[in-house]
Amino acid sequence: MKIVRIDYTVRDDVDLDQVKAAIAKFIAGIRAHDASHQYTSFVHVASPRQFTHLGIIAADRLADLQAQPFFGDFAGFLRAHCVRGPEVTWLDQVASTR
Repeated sequence: MKIVRIDYTVRDDVDLDQVKAAIAKFIAGIRAHDASHQYTSFVHVASPRQFTHLGIIAADRLADLQAQPFFGDFAGFLRAHCVRGPEVTWLDQVASTR
């Protein structure tokens, strides 16, 4: 499994409902791609334009996931609407309650 964190902040002129709809569509695409993927999006309580995504992706399916049209569409959406990011950080798990 590959673990990823993605952080970004959308511009002040961007409709947050549009962002949340794009996120929901993206996550639906991930879910449809492979049921073993785990992916969650968070909005920062103190900064509602700042988002963090955490994903646990099947390593052998990562390249195919990134090649999907919905993946490129969301990446393009973020590039067009962010003031910061998206910043991608790959993580290794140390401990978990799971």
